Amino acid sequence: MSHSPRLLTALLTALLVGSSIPVLAQAADDSASPAAQVQLLAALPITYGLTAMLIEGSSVQLVRAAPANLPGSRQPSYFAGRGAAKLEGLAKTADAVISLRSSWPEDSLYPLARRSNIRVIEIDAARPVDGALPGIATQPALSGNGLDTQPWLEPTNMGRMADIIAADLVRLAPDARPKIEQNLASLKHRLLQLSASSESKLAEIDNLSVVSLSAHFDYLISGLNLEPVPFELPTTRRWSAEQLAQLTQTLNDYEVALVLAPNQPSDDILAAIAASNSSLVVLEEADTDPVTNLENHIKDLLEAFAP
Repeated sequence: MSHSPRLLTALLTALLVGSSIPVLAQAADDSASPAAQVQLLAALPITYGLTAMLIEGSSVQLVRAAPANLPGSRQPSYFAGRGAAKLEGLAKTADAVISLRSSWPEDSLYPLARRSNIRVIEIDAARPVDGALPGIATQPALSGNGLDTQPWLEPTNMGRMADIIAADLVRLAPDARPKIEQNLASLKHRLLQLSASSESKLAEIDNLSVVSLSAHFDYLISGLNLEPVPFELPTTRRWSAEQLAQLTQTLNDYEVALVLAPNQPSDDILAAIAASNSSLVVLEEADTDPVTNLENHIKDLLEAFAP
C-alpha cells in the first residue's frame, strides 16, 4: 500500500513531537526541583550566634565547627589537633565559613576549611572580603585583638556585623532572602531599642565611673559612654599584695561606682573591692543569642548603677 507524501509527513511529525514530550517533561521536573541546601560553618559564639539568628526559619543549615564550651582562644589548637578530622569532614560539604579574621587574625577556621574544599567561601563578619559594606568601627586606643576586646558588645558594631553576614547570605541562598531580611530587621530593631533605652536611663545617673578587670568590656564601656578609670591589670593570674592595695586605692581615689569582671574574682580581689565603696558586677557570657547576651549585660549594669 502506498502513502501520499502529505500523510508520511504528518506521521513523521507526530512521531517527532511525541518523542520529545518525555524529554520536555523531565526538563520541567528538573527546573522545579529545589536548590541544594546551603551549608555554613561557624565556630566562635558571636559568629555562630548572629548567623543562627539570621537564618532562623529558613532552609539554610548552620553547623558549629567547634564545641560550644571551647573558648575561642583555644580553637586554633583544636582545629589543628583533635578537631582536624571533624573539620575536614564538615568542610567538604560547606558552602561558606563565617569568620572573624580581619579582627582576630588567629582565626584559623576558614584557612583550614579551604584545605579540604577549594570552593568554600569566607564571610568575614567584621569586614567584608569584597569591601562592599563598611566594616566594624575599631578603636586603635583599645589594646588587644578583636577576640579580647569584643567589639560586638557595642550595639552599632553588632548591627553592622549582622548586616555584613546577611548581605552575603542572601546571595548564597536567594530563596531564603525574605526570611533573612526579616530576621535582620528584627535583630537591628532590638539593638536600636536597647541603645535608646539604655542611653536615657544612663543619662539619669551621676557617677558612671568604672574599673574593668578585663579587656573584654572595652567596647561595651565605650559604647555606653561610661567613664573608664585607668588601672593597670596584672599580667599574672595571682595578684601581689601591692597590686591588690593599688586596686583599693584606685577605687577610693576616683570614687569608682562599679568594678566589672567577666567571672567571679578570687577571694583576695573580692576583699580589695570590699575595702572600697565600689560595687562588683560580674558580666558572664550566657548560653543565649548575642543580642540577648548584650541586653543582659546592660540590664545588670543599670541595676548596679541604681541607688
